[in-house]
Amino acid sequence: MISKLTFRLLIFNLLLVFFPIAVLLYLDTYEKQLLQQMESSMVQQGRILAASLKNSGDLSAEALRIIRNMAGKQTARIRIVDDEGRLLVDSSSPELQPPVVSAAAEAGLWISKRYESIDGSPDSINIDGDIRENWLYKAAVYPLNLLRRLILPPAPPLASADLYGSGILDGPEIRAALDGRYGAYTRYSGGGQRSVTLYSALPVYGEEKVAGAVLVSRSTYRILGDLYALRLDMVKVFLYSVLAAVILSLLLARTITIPVKKLRDQAERFLDHRGRMRGQFRSLKNRDEIGDLSRSLNTLSDRLESYIRFMDGFSSDLSHELKNPVASILNAADLSREAEGDDRQRFLEIIESEGRRISRLISDLRDISRVDLRLGEENPRTFDPGEAMRRAVDGWNSFSPVKAEIDRTESLRIRASEDRILQCLANLLDNAAGFSPPGESISVRLFKEENRAVLSVLDRGPGIAPGNEDKLVQRFFSDRPDKSGSHSGLGLAIVETIVRAYGGELLYGNRDEGGAWFSLCLPLASERERD
Repeated sequence: MISKLTFRLLIFNLLLVFFPIAVLLYLDTYEKQLLQQMESSMVQQGRILAASLKNSGDLSAEALRIIRNMAGKQTARIRIVDDEGRLLVDSSSPELQPPVVSAAAEAGLWISKRYESIDGSPDSINIDGDIRENWLYKAAVYPLNLLRRLILPPAPPLASADLYGSGILDGPEIRAALDGRYGAYTRYSGGGQRSVTLYSALPVYGEEKVAGAVLVSRSTYRILGDLYALRLDMVKVFLYSVLAAVILSLLLARTITIPVKKLRDQAERFLDHRGRMRGQFRSLKNRDEIGDLSRSLNTLSDRLESYIRFMDGFSSDLSHELKNPVASILNAADLSREAEGDDRQRFLEIIESEGRRISRLISDLRDISRVDLRLGEENPRTFDPGEAMRRAVDGWNSFSPVKAEIDRTESLRIRASEDRILQCLANLLDNAAGFSPPGESISVRLFKEENRAVLSVLDRGPGIAPGNEDKLVQRFFSDRPDKSGSHSGLGLAIVETIVRAYGGELLYGNRDEGGAWFSLCLPLASERERD
């Protein structure tokens, strides 16, 4: 069954092939232009001949001489009548016709049977049998003609071209010319042809009055023959266009609908009935937008799978972190029932301490959840990280016994949330203070490294223990020298989450002179982003 997308593509491409139909309809306008040009040519021939016969003494003899000299050179039938309409000379008379076949053969020419004799005489080849009777022509043109007859008003009937014989010519165009005006008329051609004949009559002036008229006539048979052939060619172009549109639509649909169907099938298999992942999107080999979409979905599914694994591990770690204090509380509570005096007080202090530990852990979890959820909602701004660093150091020194000092700073600009950067610095200062020996201070630095601003916090503690380098930013991991449980192990994890949200990274390592360093590496604000 054809897909909706394939159907739409097919309809769109089929609309394009209607341009040949529009051209076919335009042929009517083209035919009118050809008829106007033909009439203009006839009038020009008549005027030249009328000017040549002007003031001639013997109109009949002069007309005969000129027509005989023009034999075989004119493209229309020419007749000259006197002032009473009597026919004097007719260019189609047998005695005035040149030996067409011998002359053509002598000149090395080939007379096409599609070209009719002048004025559409009965010996013309019938074009109906060649084109108009063609089944393809009928199938395409006849419905258009029927539609035209239904929409357009009927045309007035035309007279027959058999009106004129060899006697007196008394048509309206002849009378107009004998009155000194230009006359024109259109009649159906004789000889059974499906064409019309155009008549143009011009006056021939004598000494004081109109001495006669020149009647020029020409059949539209040749024009119609060419138009019929052109119409048939346009019908063929239309059919070829339809065939090409169908083939191209199917090929194009194959490159679109099949990959889209694959993505749809993968999406349906992505989750089970319980909403759990049971697979992932596989990248398609297409080098187009659909291929890009599949690769993006593959990356998205990888990240989602990684996040689900992290959440599963996070739940396990959280369960483990809560299990110990809860077990201590339950154990202390159970022992306190039978204890008395100092023992009872010691158990109550254990319960209180572990309760605070659970409260602190829940508070830190709430904080890190807020960071994950609100970072995308906050509007960053451009500011000087040096000012934030000074504020963080001043605030820290106001309450902490372990002092911090700035030993290097530069004027830089970054784009982030200033409050979040202050939070990161506070966590790094708290982490450094937990490892700093008594009497030692913490160093804070700001400098530029390539296209990044680097905020570093350095301590003189024992440094990072071997094997713990990859664990420091893991949630709930803590390697502090005191085992009091006053820290949840989420501080560095929060810092890394914030820094990565702003396109930076958290780097750390041991100092050569002893201690550890932690650096916030954040991209510098571009010229456009700077305030």
